[in-house]
Amino acid sequence: MAASTGSVHAVIMAGGVGTRLWPISRRSRPKQFQSLLSNRTMLADTYDRVRPLTTPERIWVVTNREFVDLARQQLPEVPPDNILGEPVGRNSAPAVALAAARIAHTDPEAVVVATPADSYIGDAFTYRDYVGTAAEAAGEDLIVVLGVMPSHPDTGYGYIQRGERLKKPSSGVYRVARFTEKPDEKTAERYLAHGGYYWNMGQFIFQAGHFMERCAVHLPEVAEGMRKLAAADDPTGELMEKVYEDLPSISMDYGIAEQEEDMAVVPTALEWSDVGHWRAIKDIARRRGLLDVHPENHIAVNSENCFVMAGSGRLVVTVGVEGYIIVDTDDALLVVREDAAQDVRDALEEIERRGKEGYL
Repeated sequence: MAASTGSVHAVIMAGGVGTRLWPISRRSRPKQFQSLLSNRTMLADTYDRVRPLTTPERIWVVTNREFVDLARQQLPEVPPDNILGEPVGRNSAPAVALAAARIAHTDPEAVVVATPADSYIGDAFTYRDYVGTAAEAAGEDLIVVLGVMPSHPDTGYGYIQRGERLKKPSSGVYRVARFTEKPDEKTAERYLAHGGYYWNMGQFIFQAGHFMERCAVHLPEVAEGMRKLAAADDPTGELMEKVYEDLPSISMDYGIAEQEEDMAVVPTALEWSDVGHWRAIKDIARRRGLLDVHPENHIAVNSENCFVMAGSGRLVVTVGVEGYIIVDTDDALLVVREDAAQDVRDALEEIERRGKEGYL
């Protein structure tokens, strides 16, 4: 059963930079504001996914200050004041707390669904059913995460081990036994063979007031600063600048989840990806039978298992190549083997070293 529209808020975390998805993802327009495998941007797709859970007035976006106008353009239904611009990125824990403190200030019992803006989830309807189950558990003073059944021993994801099954709500919720951040391949293989381990989707469901209480225990400086901002009239942003100067840069996983005893997990069978690099895009495209994003601009001759995004309008011809990812934009061309997709970030360091920052 999906969560009700009564007191559910959604917080969309949209502050990432997406360096490994260059040259589509750029400093001036990161991946969450781009269209990749949809005719909508990733931010708009995320909004569409959570919108049936609540109302636009209860949807919040936390992003970098320089992207506030862009987020408002892409989500015109969301009240402008609900799109919060951080003066500097401090990772996901302060970002979630920034919105959660505002929600808790007026409605501490509200259920909050905190979700990244740049995840791919194949079935939005089923996703909302899982969120509904998690929302019931959140009402029992639990911080709940969604986990997804792993399909292979991926070393790029964090893992959640489930513990005992909770009696309330009636089904589908377990205590978290432990979190493991990006294990090595042998450990990941052992997790799959053992069972009871799930990829961490980075989705958190909790009651706003309870979350701020636990945040005060684990990250007191974050909780104090965000409560000050929630209660203050800060039209110039001076107080936010001051608060953010001294905040730690820490994720929800490290700062809250791994420190908190009362964590629960809802295992899911969703098709999910954090869309962190081009190989992830290719895998999604393969499952959807789409290996040419602009097929009219690509001719393949004796080429196999390649993903081509020919967005510049130029003709791309591949001859005798296998397992490559090719992304062609107006000003830059990326050619990378799929097994080296994680290394695109290294290429950006070289671009910057050579003084070509305009391409970043």
